[in-house]
Amino acid sequence: MKTTNKLADRIRRGESIPPPLAALLGVASVGVRAGMWWRRHGPRFKLDAPVISFGNITAGGTGKTPAVIERAQSELGNGRRVAILTRGYGSKRGRAFVRGADIEEPFGIAEDIGDEPALIAWKVPDALIVKDPDRVAGGLAAIREHHCDTLILDDGYQYARLERDENTLVIDAVNPFGNGQLIPRGILREPITAVERATSILLTRCDQSPHLTVLREALADMCPGAPFRMTRHEPRYLWRLTDKEQAPLSYLHGQSVHAVCAIGNPEAFFATIESLGATLLTRQAFRNHRRIPQDALADDAPIVTTEKDAIRMGPVASNVWALAVELADFT
Repeated sequence: MKTTNKLADRIRRGESIPPPLAALLGVASVGVRAGMWWRRHGPRFKLDAPVISFGNITAGGTGKTPAVIERAQSELGNGRRVAILTRGYGSKRGRAFVRGADIEEPFGIAEDIGDEPALIAWKVPDALIVKDPDRVAGGLAAIREHHCDTLILDDGYQYARLERDENTLVIDAVNPFGNGQLIPRGILREPITAVERATSILLTRCDQSPHLTVLREALADMCPGAPFRMTRHEPRYLWRLTDKEQAPLSYLHGQSVHAVCAIGNPEAFFATIESLGATLLTRQAFRNHRRIPQDALADDAPIVTTEKDAIRMGPVASNVWALAVELADFT
């Protein structure tokens, strides 16, 4: 498993791999292309409510969850009854309906609905989280049984069965397309030409990208007329897992800390902590969505993790902190 994870990290970073292995993975990529073709040509369904989709064409790490949270908060602020449709990656099977306002702790539901949906439920307590691999059926239930009038499709760019009114493509400006190859040879879920389906494009981590202008020009050629929004991940504060006490970002300045995460883009997380003035004693990155093992948290020095990872953690010591991050416009 560790060997597989290391290989996946090398592919995500665009590093070279042995030619025979690259050829084998390239053959496997044909199956990914065929599967997407099949889904794109299947039946499509239109629901009786606006559907707002956020997704990407790469595997993980684009910053989609903060975008979903931000839009859900906005729609609720406008008086809409919002449901967020999610597959619930890494969760138990079956359909689940969760409203954050009805639960005391998000930590108890991550195993049932997934870490990202649990984080959304905590951040947007008045939204209904609908966990169902069949997002059409989940959306129908949200409308008919829970009287929702606005549906946000989480990680929906490849979910071809459900028609949408908005189709926002989220792209990491630092690593937009990896090595340009399909999974498993690269990180693309479908060919780059799929960008043309977007009704709008949200670029994340623009403050860390050295090729922002070139990327924007390329995307404008592929998807003419689609509006752009350029953003950055803005750290807001820290909160301690044991009691939810908040601390200002200045707490990290001059501190020596351990950084640990299990997300799609660990390098960006480590860079963010360092940008806040902390010195990293260790950097531990585990497979995306994995629960952080207890031995990775066994030290007296401050330990900093992501909110998505914090949602999956059980009891921890008082030196474990989560870094709260939100989207902010980049100009």
